[in-house]
Amino acid sequence: MTDERNNALFQTSHLMILISYTTFSIVLIAESVLLSWESWVYPLIVAGVLLSWGLHITQSITESQRIWVYSLLMMATFFFYGCHETSMYDMAGVMAVIIILFCMTGISGLIYLSMFTYFATLGYDLIIGLMHGMETTPLMITRTLLHIAMILMAGWIARLIIKKWGQVLRRADDKIEELTDATRRVDDFLANVSHEIRTPINAVIGLSTVLTEREMRPDVRTDLMAIGDAGRRVAEQIGDILDYTEIDTKKLAVTRETYMVNSLVNDLAVQIRMLMRPEVELIFDVNPQTPVALIGDVVKIRKILWHLIANGLKYTRQGGVYARIYAAPREYGVNLCIEVTDTGIGMRPDIVDKCYERFYQGDSGRQRAIGGLGLGIPIVNGFAEAMGGFLKIDSEPGKGTRTIVSIPQTIAEAEPCMSVINKEKLMPVTYFRFEQFTIPQIREFYQNMIEHIGRGMKFAIHRVNELSELKKLVDQERISHLFIGVGEYRSDPEYMEALAESIRVTIVADETFHLPAGSLIHIMRKPANSFLIANILNSEISEEDTDGRSIQHFTCPGLKTLVVDDERMNLMVAEGVFKNYGMEVTTVLSGYEAIEICKKEHFDLIFMDHMMPEMDGVEAMKRIRADAGKRDREIIIIALTANAVSSAREMFLSEGFNGFVPKPIDIAELERVLKRELPKSAIHYGKPVFRGGDGSPRSSEEEITALSAVGIRTSAGLSYCMNDTEFYRSLLLEFGATAEAKIREIDTCYGQQDWKNYRIRVHALKSNARMIGAEQLSDLAREVENASAEGSTQGISPEEEEQLLTMYRTAADAVCRMYGIKAESPKEDEEDILEFMPEEDGEVES
Repeated sequence: MTDERNNALFQTSHLMILISYTTFSIVLIAESVLLSWESWVYPLIVAGVLLSWGLHITQSITESQRIWVYSLLMMATFFFYGCHETSMYDMAGVMAVIIILFCMTGISGLIYLSMFTYFATLGYDLIIGLMHGMETTPLMITRTLLHIAMILMAGWIARLIIKKWGQVLRRADDKIEELTDATRRVDDFLANVSHEIRTPINAVIGLSTVLTEREMRPDVRTDLMAIGDAGRRVAEQIGDILDYTEIDTKKLAVTRETYMVNSLVNDLAVQIRMLMRPEVELIFDVNPQTPVALIGDVVKIRKILWHLIANGLKYTRQGGVYARIYAAPREYGVNLCIEVTDTGIGMRPDIVDKCYERFYQGDSGRQRAIGGLGLGIPIVNGFAEAMGGFLKIDSEPGKGTRTIVSIPQTIAEAEPCMSVINKEKLMPVTYFRFEQFTIPQIREFYQNMIEHIGRGMKFAIHRVNELSELKKLVDQERISHLFIGVGEYRSDPEYMEALAESIRVTIVADETFHLPAGSLIHIMRKPANSFLIANILNSEISEEDTDGRSIQHFTCPGLKTLVVDDERMNLMVAEGVFKNYGMEVTTVLSGYEAIEICKKEHFDLIFMDHMMPEMDGVEAMKRIRADAGKRDREIIIIALTANAVSSAREMFLSEGFNGFVPKPIDIAELERVLKRELPKSAIHYGKPVFRGGDGSPRSSEEEITALSAVGIRTSAGLSYCMNDTEFYRSLLLEFGATAEAKIREIDTCYGQQDWKNYRIRVHALKSNARMIGAEQLSDLAREVENASAEGSTQGISPEEEEQLLTMYRTAADAVCRMYGIKAESPKEDEEDILEFMPEEDGEVES
């Protein structure tokens, strides 16, 4: 083994030799004094020891040089010890110990040095002894030969150990290199496969989204949405593989950009809803004093939050997940602290340690109850470390898990992320009876959020636990806002509706809860979010809905847009998405075509793929910019590519792109880029305008008022139609025009006790009503459908049948009057476009 090997065992041997040399020198000086040996050698021995320690402390020469200095000085000291007659037969044992010590260095040369020093000292002793008349007895000869054999054996064994140990380490190095190379190849393979899969997945997600917007049949729309959800799940897992590959290969790049904390949380709250279950609560508690804008890698921070919350929801069967976000001031800015606590199954300490390993899951095995790749925590840990932060996990079996991430961030705007106006006029009250939650921590989560909002914005929030306390407070004080739960509303809905006439009443509810028609109460959809509460407190009538998303769908009418991609499927997807924004879309298949068409036409916006044959997107972008510069034209070019590695965004921006949108296209990210890059004049907001049968425009306020009176909530219908007003209008027209014929069919089936066809038609009514926002009608149809499963009139009374048809007719008549249309008469063999069969197993969609 060579002395260049930096093995931990060999490194410690340096210090051990130095300590042994020092000890040996001290003992030698003591023996020399007792036996009156040459005193002039003492200072030399001390000087050698001091020199050795000086070299060790200052490290003025290399480790290899230092160990040879120590060894040579030790051999010189050993020669002084062995050259005395009394030490002639003692020094073999001392030298054997030194050889064993030198063996730990792995340097064979030191073994030869030791043996040479011993034989030289022994030869000197024998010569001096014989010169002074030493008798050569058989005992002296045998003892001398025995000691020589001892040193030869010790040296041979030491060299053999060094040789074998070197072979073991070389084999280990070869195996490590082999495993490292295999891991590298696997990571490269995963990255390449993941990248290749992104293109067809982009087509699946994009085309399913486009088809969903165009399709009117509810059963087909349901299937298309399921396809889109499956595609997004695959895209998410591909993203996880790419993220972990970057971490594992140490190719992770950290970007720095300014981001708004409220946008980060609101966007995530909307996206995370698809993972929520009714029995599990989710609370976002953001400290209002957190700076409104920070500088950091917002993409990685969003993924950290996503993985931590998704893990909490995944492993929590009852209770909830509490995500707290706050900023700890530091000299360089702040540490953005993210604490996610759940009431899930928890983990043992040994499982917590394994969570940092890739692909590990606590329930891994043949019959796993929970899906996923097991990359969430390793990705969070890798991202946190890359940004200079850390991850800590505290967990206990059966009591849940608490994860803490701290990430250094620079402050862009120090203003608090939340504030309220007219504090003196505010008197918010919360009325929640937390006994509905079987897990006591949920009460603590909600109370903590409420307390942090009030303390952070420096105003009082009053809490009541009983209806009697609320009524007493209403009589005594002037309440400005009231926040209640679904159970609290249902305990006395008439009283709550009466309060809503004078104060702002908001219900915190999930997607399954709906208010009666004409209600003045507002709904804040779960998950509970500090920013949404602040928005409600800041306005009597918010310009945003309480989902945290603007109900106004913005468009870019007439915006000339060019999409460049070498994949036709990608062009079809992009064209369908961008046309929904009113853009005039042109597509080309290569960078050369893009350059040529830009010479002939002017485009306001260009979406450019990166990896294309012959000419990549970067070169094409630069040529287009150069040509536009000659004509004094400004052009916005955005990278639209499947290259989703973390360094891609920074690379595209540094090359000259205005922005970056990864594929598959994320609508929220696309809209953020459009709002940031396009001039304000290119973006048009506004509430939908509908036209009646005579072609005259109807304002949204007029329509909302008219339709709300019959139980149609337009915001819910528009949300289902992805804010496509034309599609929503077509659904309303279809609903009104076909109502009378469908009512007759339902009534006929009821009279003939044709329960199979009755269920089919009521099931279709349930779905159609839900799509236009007639939620009460849809709920009633669901109840009737469930009752009809019994297969007799005992399940449905004539009164219930009449109530259903009356509510259906009332809603349809209102739509017909509004748009000036006439109901169609039933036709023979006409296929109902919006109907679909119930499930074969008899279960009814909830």
